[in-house]
Amino acid sequence: MFQLSAARTTRLITGIAAATCMSVAAIGWMHTSQGREVLAKLGIGCPVDSIDSRVVLAIQQNAISRERGSNAAPGRPAFKWLLDRSTEAQVTEKMAHENVHCDELSRGLRYLRCRGVPAQLLGTNGPPVSEIWFSFGPAHTLIAINLYRRDMTETEARQSWKIAVQNLRNALGFPTSTSGDTTLASLMEKPVAVARVNYAYSDYVATVTASHMPYGGLAVREQYISARTAE
Repeated sequence: MFQLSAARTTRLITGIAAATCMSVAAIGWMHTSQGREVLAKLGIGCPVDSIDSRVVLAIQQNAISRERGSNAAPGRPAFKWLLDRSTEAQVTEKMAHENVHCDELSRGLRYLRCRGVPAQLLGTNGPPVSEIWFSFGPAHTLIAINLYRRDMTETEARQSWKIAVQNLRNALGFPTSTSGDTTLASLMEKPVAVARVNYAYSDYVATVTASHMPYGGLAVREQYISARTAE
């Protein structure tokens, strides 16, 4: 049986982790304290800390293209902001005006990470937000929002899920795809379970994910991403 040497195995794992780090599906998690701690324990530094922003954007667009739909979205909800139009300066100023603590980060692209944001500040309802990440493209305009609520009670998880899903339903109609038990009944009963609602258009992708994991308890993640290709 063919076997890899220890050195080649390490390089292979490092390469896979680096590629995963830059994928649009994983990039939000890799930016959390949990994700970066895991990489640190593996001795792997995420290359988006130093890579050119246009390279990261091209990789993200390639990943998004696999989910992109054929029709344009009837709307592109992203809380109170406009994807591809709201600027980094506008979002930063708004958070500062509301006395929300945020960190400015540069990891290939530029990000604003804000913690403990009241839901009402985002124009919605539900429990406070654990973290919200605003992602900005090379032109310093908003290209994605990732919102996380973690370590919730069953009531909080159901409320967060219902509000996020209903807001998208009101704005866009029925989702383009779903997976898992979107009633969340089995999600609460199983120690490991994931439910997802997805809207995929030619210019916009929105996903709401509810998860029940041994290490993180009940969590709900909302993603609102511009799928427009750079001109």
